[in-house]
Amino acid sequence: MSHTRATVLAVIGLLAGAALLIYVLRSVTPYDANNQLSPTALLLFLTGVFLAAGGAGALAASALHRRWPALAGVKTRQRRKPLTADAALRQGVIFGLVVATLVALAIAQVLDVAVLIVTLLVAGLVEAYVQSRQ
Repeated sequence: MSHTRATVLAVIGLLAGAALLIYVLRSVTPYDANNQLSPTALLLFLTGVFLAAGGAGALAASALHRRWPALAGVKTRQRRKPLTADAALRQGVIFGLVVATLVALAIAQVLDVAVLIVTLLVAGLVEAYVQSRQ
């Protein structure tokens, strides 16, 4: 995938997530008729967090990969062959999943330092595994 297409996808994800978060925070009531946390509002909120964080993470990863190609898993870089943006999008999706998971755990009030460390380690191991398989 080209860098232009990846950048456009990341910006669309970021803007869609931000728009969804603004909509949910301004217009959707967080509680249903039984005074319980609304699953629909929670799902919309977490989807917005995932899209916004994933888009921002993909943009940041793309910028970092241009400076340091080894972060994308490139061992040797050839001058004539440009870098693909697949790794940046994959890392953006992983970052979005991590942020959405941490927000969900914080809402459920089970987030502590140990869970944070384990979540980050699992995300790092997933990325290392994917890079090693290429």
